[in-house]
Amino acid sequence: MSQGEESAVAPVEYPELSPLEAGSSQDDSDGYFSNDVSETTSLNSSILDYEYENGRRYHRYRQGSYLMPNDETEQDRLDMMHHIYLMMLDGKLHLAPIGDNPQKILDIGTGTGIWAIDMANEYPSAEVIGTDLSPIQPQWVPPNCRFEVDDAGSPWTFSPDSFDFIHSRHLSGALTDWPEYIGQVYRTLKPGAWMQLSEYATDVTSDDNSYPKECSIRTYLHLMNSAATKIGRVMNVAHTLKGVAEEVGFTNVSQRMLKLPWAPWPSDPKMKELGRFALLNCETSFEAFGLALLTRVIGMSADEALQLCQDARKELRNKKIHIYNLHYIIVAQKPLEKGGD
Repeated sequence: MSQGEESAVAPVEYPELSPLEAGSSQDDSDGYFSNDVSETTSLNSSILDYEYENGRRYHRYRQGSYLMPNDETEQDRLDMMHHIYLMMLDGKLHLAPIGDNPQKILDIGTGTGIWAIDMANEYPSAEVIGTDLSPIQPQWVPPNCRFEVDDAGSPWTFSPDSFDFIHSRHLSGALTDWPEYIGQVYRTLKPGAWMQLSEYATDVTSDDNSYPKECSIRTYLHLMNSAATKIGRVMNVAHTLKGVAEEVGFTNVSQRMLKLPWAPWPSDPKMKELGRFALLNCETSFEAFGLALLTRVIGMSADEALQLCQDARKELRNKKIHIYNLHYIIVAQKPLEKGGD
């Protein structure tokens, strides 16, 4: 399908998710991890200057609008999450049918820029732009890739109808107004172009009732979500975004849900491998997601917050707990204008 051609097929439907089965708890050969486990636009001192809090580094530009750290520990975690997505999508960088020769691609909240760089290499025809609050991207990038410091929650300065594909991943908690954000994506896409959102549920569940009613993981997630909601940055929004995209005006809207086990307990080999990486990712993700919220909003001391994160990580290595969260990938197309070719 050529870019700008509106799909004539119905949105992709995905089958119901089947339950994940746990492997044998007696098999220690699949043991869990132990505790040991570019260019930017006009950078000034306020952008390159960082905030330090509780041993982590945060952005200063639009300070407080994003609650995650941006230090090397977090950058490593983000790159690992990119690898997890490649595993979940069988090596694909995206699901949107953008054709072979897109001309202009935008990655919102690009983080380390790894997705944008991979896309620039895969699509040499395209100019790939990645935006983020933090200028943490590499300077040595493909010639068709560049990065800009920008706030996705502010009015966009990109020209309307200018991009063939707009992508974002893991902006939950970074935005206060998802309809406005998706509306800006809509306005900035060319008619017939595509959007892809990849977000995650900020709660977990199990298929075998192995998620304890009282545990540190449950306490942590409750406090984190409560704190985010209190400051207007609701995190658990992934399940609502398909409906928002439809209300904004997108067509051919599809939603794919993927299970991500938080430890290598599944019997399925691929899911077990995903669980290994997710568990390793959780070595730093509890602090990354929760430290600022727990201390700034809930009022916990740094020691209390760190202890809760440590207790939650410890519980993940309990082979009797078989929990996962859902990741949602929403693909949608901006309709062609009437009379368009």
